Amino acid sequence: MTRPLYDVREFYTFRELLTQSMAIYGNSPAFKVKNAVGQIEDVSYDRFHDEVFSLGTALLALGLKDARIAVAGANSYKWCVSYMAVTCGAGVVVPTDKELPFADIKSILEVSEAKAIIFDKKFGKKILEHRDELPEGMVYIAMDITEDDGDILSFDKLLADGARLIEDGNEEYINITPDSNKLAVLLFTSGTTGMSKAVMLSARNICSDIMSIMGVVKINKGERIMSLLPIHHTYECTVTFLCCIYGGVSICFCDGLRYITKNLQEYQPHILIVVPRVIELFYARIQKALEKEKGAKLKIGIASRLAKATKKIGVDTSNLFFGKIKDAFGGKIRLIISGAAGIDPTIIENMNKYGIQTFQGYGLTECSPIVICNSDKDMKHASIGRPIPGVEAKLVGCDENGIGELCIKGPMVMLGYYKNEDATNAVFDYDGWFHTGDLASVDKDGFYYICGRSKNVIVTSNGKNVYPEELEALLMKEAAVKECMVVESKDDKDNVVVKARIFPDVQALSQENGNRILSENEISSFVNDAVRNVNEQVVSYKAIKSVEIMEKEFEKTTTAKIKRNQ
Repeated sequence: MTRPLYDVREFYTFRELLTQSMAIYGNSPAFKVKNAVGQIEDVSYDRFHDEVFSLGTALLALGLKDARIAVAGANSYKWCVSYMAVTCGAGVVVPTDKELPFADIKSILEVSEAKAIIFDKKFGKKILEHRDELPEGMVYIAMDITEDDGDILSFDKLLADGARLIEDGNEEYINITPDSNKLAVLLFTSGTTGMSKAVMLSARNICSDIMSIMGVVKINKGERIMSLLPIHHTYECTVTFLCCIYGGVSICFCDGLRYITKNLQEYQPHILIVVPRVIELFYARIQKALEKEKGAKLKIGIASRLAKATKKIGVDTSNLFFGKIKDAFGGKIRLIISGAAGIDPTIIENMNKYGIQTFQGYGLTECSPIVICNSDKDMKHASIGRPIPGVEAKLVGCDENGIGELCIKGPMVMLGYYKNEDATNAVFDYDGWFHTGDLASVDKDGFYYICGRSKNVIVTSNGKNVYPEELEALLMKEAAVKECMVVESKDDKDNVVVKARIFPDVQALSQENGNRILSENEISSFVNDAVRNVNEQVVSYKAIKSVEIMEKEFEKTTTAKIKRNQ
C-alpha cells in the first residue's frame, strides 16, 4: 500500500472539513467570484463557513431536515454553498447535471425522492415550465433572484433569513453532529440518469478520498485553481472543490468553454484539473507555435535539463525557460492533473519538459472518485499511477498479456447503488472487492495502465482480445483523424472484425494541402492512409478491417467522453 508523502489532517465529515479550513485559513480567499459588473471579488473562508451555516439553518426552518435536496446549475460559488449546506447537516445532496433533458431531470427527482431543488436561472427555465409534472410539494430555490417570486424562494433571501435566525439564537443546524457513515451524496452517473444505478456515497467515503489524494499531491495555501469541468461530477467536485477547500486554495470559475483563454489570463491559476481534450487543445496550439521557432526542440531539451537540475536544489527556474508556454495557461501554472479518459503519454511527457508538472489519475464515481494517481515525486507518463494511500488494488482474470479486470478496496468505495441490491451485488465480490469493469495491467514497480473497458473488448473469431482504446489512441495521433470509435463488426462471412468509425479533421487536412477544399474521395483517401499507418503498428489480429467515415462529431458526455452507444 502506498505511503503518504505529506502529513494530512484527519476529518470524516464535510462539517469537520469546513470548520477546520475556516480555523486554519480564516480571512484568506476561498473563492474569487465575479460580481454583477464583472469585477473579481474575494470570498474568505470565514464568509464561506458562515454562509454555509446560514443556508443550512434556513433549510431546516423550511422543514427540510434530513431531506434529499437536488442542486443544479453552472459551476458557481452558490452551487458550492448549497452542496456544503446540505452535506454539513441538512440532509442528502443530489448533484444534478444541468444539461439533462427535462424527462431525465424529472426521473432523478422522483427516484431520489427529492423534496427541494436549488437551481440557477438557465436550469430554472427547464424545470419551471414543467412544474405540474414534478412531485407535489417540491421546494424551489432560485440562485439568481433577490426576492421571493411566489413560491419560488430566493437563495439570497434564505441566506439573510438564516443569518438572522442564528443571530436570534437558533442553534438547530449548529448543534447537528453529522453521521459520517450515512448516505450524504446521491449521484446519478453518466448514462444512468433516472434509472436504477444511482451511486450512494457517505461523508466518510469522500473525506477518506480527499485525505488520500492530499497525501500524494501537494497544494498550497494561496494558490489558485480554475474550475473547468461540470461540478456535479465527483472528479471536479472532490478534486477542484473539496480538496482545494482542504488546502487553502482560491477557487475561480470559468465563464464557459469559449472563455477559457480569457479566464486563464484573468485568474492566472496555479492548478488545473482537466480532461484530456482540454490539454490536447492547448498542446496543439503550443506545438504550432514551436514549429515556427527555429531550433525550438534543441532549446527545450537544454532548458528542461537545466530546470530539472535547479529544481533539485530548491530553485524553480522553469519560468525563465518556458515563460511563453506557461503564458498560454495564464502565466502561473504549476500543476495539471488529467483524468476521466486516457491521454497520449507524449503530451504528458512534453508538458513536464515545458516545466508544467502534468500527470494522470484514475477514478470512478463509485470510488469518490480517485483511487489511483501519479504523485508529485513519483510518476510515469503512460501510467495512471499507483494506488493512493488507503487503497488496495488487484487484477483478476488476467490473460496471457497480464491484462485483467481492475478491482479496488478502500474506505472511499461507495455504500452501494441506491435501491438496487442486485446491481450492488454484481460489482462487489464475496471478499468486498469492488470490480471496476476496467481492464488494466501493472508493471514491476506497481504502476497501473488502463487498457480499456471489459464491456468494450472485441473478441475476434479466432478468440483474440482486441482493446478498442488502444487502437483509438493510435488513430488519434493521425492528422486525418479528429474523433474516432473502434467497434466490433462482421464481415461477409459473419466473422468478427475490427471496425473504425472516424470523423475526419477536414480543417487540418485542408491546411496541409494548400488550404484548398478537398473532395470526399481525397478525404476518404487520407483517412484510409491513417488506418493503414495504424495497422502497420499492431499485430495482424488487431488490424482495422472496416472503416466508416462520419459526417458529424460523435455525441459526448459533459466530460467530453464519446458516448459509445451511438
